Amino acid sequence: MKIAVTGMGAVCASGKSAPTLFESLLQGFSAVRLLDDAPEVGLTRAVAAICSTDLEIPGVAPHLLLDVDRVSLFSLHAAHEALSQAESGGACALDRHATPVLWGCSMGGLSTLDAGYTDVFVRGKKRVRPTTVPMAMPSAPAFHVAHHFGLMGPVSTISAACASSALAIGQACQMIERGEARQVLVGGVDSMIAPTVMRAWQASGALARADLDEPEKSCRPFDASRSGFAMGDGAAALLLESEASAKARQAEVLGWVRGFGHTSDIAHISRPGMDSQAAAIRAALADAQITDPETIGYINAHGTATSVGDAVEAASIREVFKGQAERLPVSSTKALHGHLLGGAGALEAVVSLMALREGILPANAHLHKLGEDCGPLNALREPTAIRPEAMALSHSFAFGGINAVLAFQAAPN
Repeated sequence: MKIAVTGMGAVCASGKSAPTLFESLLQGFSAVRLLDDAPEVGLTRAVAAICSTDLEIPGVAPHLLLDVDRVSLFSLHAAHEALSQAESGGACALDRHATPVLWGCSMGGLSTLDAGYTDVFVRGKKRVRPTTVPMAMPSAPAFHVAHHFGLMGPVSTISAACASSALAIGQACQMIERGEARQVLVGGVDSMIAPTVMRAWQASGALARADLDEPEKSCRPFDASRSGFAMGDGAAALLLESEASAKARQAEVLGWVRGFGHTSDIAHISRPGMDSQAAAIRAALADAQITDPETIGYINAHGTATSVGDAVEAASIREVFKGQAERLPVSSTKALHGHLLGGAGALEAVVSLMALREGILPANAHLHKLGEDCGPLNALREPTAIRPEAMALSHSFAFGGINAVLAFQAAPN
């Protein structure tokens, strides 16, 4: 597999563009904060990384955004950045009449649904907002992206929990490989920082305990004191195309998707398994035709900072890379931008490609002492240079036993 990436876009609490996001990660800035002053969420002594909705999307009239949920707003913003970059620098325009949209979104417009529940069960209203269904459905972001940017190829949504947008990227690459499309706009989004859903995650025990002294450091992937993830929201998008298409358009190639692995683990709906994760990693390596472990110079870990999840992922890395695990740089950036769930795979694909492009890897924020159940593991504690020829893996291991791994390669400058 060798699929070109010619455009990238991102928006989350850590930045309103792919470059600002990546710079924020390198600086170690945490967008995680206490929710005590967020009455719309209604939780205290909890943390999250909330993305601002103060966004301007060129070409989209402000009044048209009044009937879209946060998930669609974020998706439009990220898609605009990716499309603009793909058509910049003298590149020929994309064939928008034939460009598919493939989006990952696990649960749709939960802010809209929660507002409807509040109207009915708290305020006693007899009716809810007439646009509730089209605003809340998980396929709404993909529709709005295709509609507003005139992308007339097939439009699809993948809902596979935290692996949603990683699967979307992998399947978009397969579409291009099969000749079903020359170009695909692919991405992912989620926004679950709403009262009912946050309480559900809190009840599951997966959310990080708030550090009341330093709330921004509450999420600590791979650390001995880790207690769970900080919820985040936002979106990311990538314009993928065949090598021939990118060359014909004279588009700058920002990087390559080289491999994709996808496995399932039916043992438990929420408890991960090492064997199936290791199988997904091996499948991505095989798809990328990588036989030498030294080829991989970075792993962007799923790293949710849950006690079981981090330990199993670390064991999976050790299983696949054997003695190489102690030298292979690993980091999870969720400590800073929060966990975007269905949007995580796309956002972390952008982070991985930016790291390869800039030649520097983001660190594991707030990692003080590596958990004994996570070692040995080369969990980065500071930004670190990566070899120019090295490739990167990005892991997405989801509830439902869904595992997706992507392999990326830098494009020569």
